[in-house]
Amino acid sequence: MLHVALMQVMALADNGHSRMDATADQGTLIVPLRVTRFAEGFYVTRAATAYREMLGGRVVSIDGHPIDQILLQLDTLRGGVEDFRRENDATYIIVQDLLYGLGIATDPKTSAWTVVLPDGRTVTRRLDAYSMHKGDGMPPEGSWLSPEPSKGVEQDWSAYHPQSAELPETWRDFDNPFRIFPAADSCAQVVRLQSIGDVGSDRIAPFLAAAETTLRANPPCAVILDLRGDGGGDYTNTWHFTHVLPNLLAPGGRIFVLTDAQTFSAAITTAAFVKDAGGDRVTIIGEPVGDRLSFFSEGNKACLPNLKVCAYPQTAKHDYQHPCDNWHECFWLNWLYPVRVKSLQPDIVVPLRFEDWNTGHDAVYEAARRLVMHPTSKMQVRGQNLRAGAPGQGD
Repeated sequence: MLHVALMQVMALADNGHSRMDATADQGTLIVPLRVTRFAEGFYVTRAATAYREMLGGRVVSIDGHPIDQILLQLDTLRGGVEDFRRENDATYIIVQDLLYGLGIATDPKTSAWTVVLPDGRTVTRRLDAYSMHKGDGMPPEGSWLSPEPSKGVEQDWSAYHPQSAELPETWRDFDNPFRIFPAADSCAQVVRLQSIGDVGSDRIAPFLAAAETTLRANPPCAVILDLRGDGGGDYTNTWHFTHVLPNLLAPGGRIFVLTDAQTFSAAITTAAFVKDAGGDRVTIIGEPVGDRLSFFSEGNKACLPNLKVCAYPQTAKHDYQHPCDNWHECFWLNWLYPVRVKSLQPDIVVPLRFEDWNTGHDAVYEAARRLVMHPTSKMQVRGQNLRAGAPGQGD
């Protein structure tokens, strides 16, 4: 319960970067499921073999507590905007220690989960939590969008396979954090960044240099920059590429930036770089990014030796919407890499729906492809007619 209380104290800063670890470096109890947040709710997308009948189920309760009440409690563990906190809930909900510390689970080692399967059946199982070993990590939630085996994901577990046998190209190969490939049935190129920093042996700088060479040699009619699930890194890595990108397109070419609530930190900065450099040639599609345009980052780390968890207070201010002139408060590097945008709200809002994903559709990506091929067409989004290319929520 001390761990929960400390997380809640850090969350009071209401700053997404200011946080406390959800798990200790070893010994934390977690349940043998992994869940993904969709617009319709939280769905089981990975499970240990003994619990595979729960795959594809929408979580409706834990130990008798309705999911809506559970999420309100989990929301107290991290600051920031609502959608970002809900994304973190998809991780927190599988940590048995947090469920018990919040009073959701009645037993420190087990919890009873009820899910509703896609065929309408209700399944309730008592889950026995297991202890994390030293060095174990919590893989990014976006990894669960693909049933493909992935590094850091329990290899002997079962994955939920969408009803469609065809996996969208944007949800393949999550072990490769940097990809460039032609968009299907269009003249556009897709650049997917899952990090704004190096990931293991995968280095971002050589990738972006090669991507620039590829685009310069054969200028595409559009670039779809996919920043969904990108938790950030070091924005100095993307400064050059994002500012030269508008010049790598064919005449009249456009840039489509795909975002969601996991687009965070330096990935938000990268989206702002593109918007600032490309102006009205840039259209943002998807869900809002995971933070405000004014936030604090670049802080310190303080670890509790007995509890084995660390807190991360943040002290440097970023403001991408207004001038930030206080040398004692503002992050100094922003003077060397300036950016100013009115908004990063999506021009076209397209939520991640389980219904779309389960039938093999990446609705955000498909919206971008349609706009590439029919730039003056109207699109029906969430019951509203939005004209592609016209100013929307993020003008």
